[in-house]
Amino acid sequence: MLALVLTAVRGQEPSAKTPFAYPVAPDTCSTLESRCNFIVSNFWGNYNITRPIADDAAFDVAFRDWVNFFRYAHRNIVMASIRDFMFKAQSNTPNLLKVGSEAEAALFSDGAEYWSDEVYLAFAQFMANAKHLKNDVREHYRDQILLINGCQEGMVLNLEYTGTDGQRHKLTDLGAESYIVFVSDSGVDSSIDRVRLSTDMAVNALITGGHLAVVNIEPVKYSSQWAAAAAARTEGWVIGCNDKLMQQMDVRKLPTCYFLDKDGKIVSKNLSVEAIKNALN
Repeated sequence: MLALVLTAVRGQEPSAKTPFAYPVAPDTCSTLESRCNFIVSNFWGNYNITRPIADDAAFDVAFRDWVNFFRYAHRNIVMASIRDFMFKAQSNTPNLLKVGSEAEAALFSDGAEYWSDEVYLAFAQFMANAKHLKNDVREHYRDQILLINGCQEGMVLNLEYTGTDGQRHKLTDLGAESYIVFVSDSGVDSSIDRVRLSTDMAVNALITGGHLAVVNIEPVKYSSQWAAAAAARTEGWVIGCNDKLMQQMDVRKLPTCYFLDKDGKIVSKNLSVEAIKNALN
């Protein structure tokens, strides 16, 4: 991805097909940020988003390239660029729907290269407030906004779950110094990551020393069959289930990890097991 940025800021054409020529930052922009600021601000200057999109695939490439420049540009520049682009796109309803879908894929979905709550919310809030869109479309984005806003870093995750004992529990009742919430399902990826996390020496040392609790939650409804299988799963972990979990937590993909402090405040979210292991090691 950085190769794309460097290619564009140097004034070279991108290798993939795009529907227009990308802007070239002038030599007066001497830093990476200033050059990306120029490109983000002027990115769509050679494209009329009010007209029907002629080539969906080429538009997909251009949109993701635009988003990839965001992380190197100033926040205010990014937000201004999004507002201007969405204001123009709203005059063509099919295009606006396309842009909303592109933003979700590039910034929110499990396949996104760049997760940014603030940037995605700028798109989602515009879509949720676009009165000419159908109610179910607007409701889709409103649900995402509520989910993201309820799981921001620094906020307390008021997580409840049903344990293998069939009783309801609150996460913070465990009284740990910190928590890893490992959200998983019954898939192969979850099984592999569960083994990788449960066999990590640093993680186990922190658990044994009383500094860390690992809470494995599955988004399923409690049953005696689930409890019997879960109880034998991972020694030293807390195992639970919550069939409303996906409506209560911002979970982009399974498996995923949240890291919380002693008060249950979110330190980081949607982390891979590899990221957790690297941090603790």
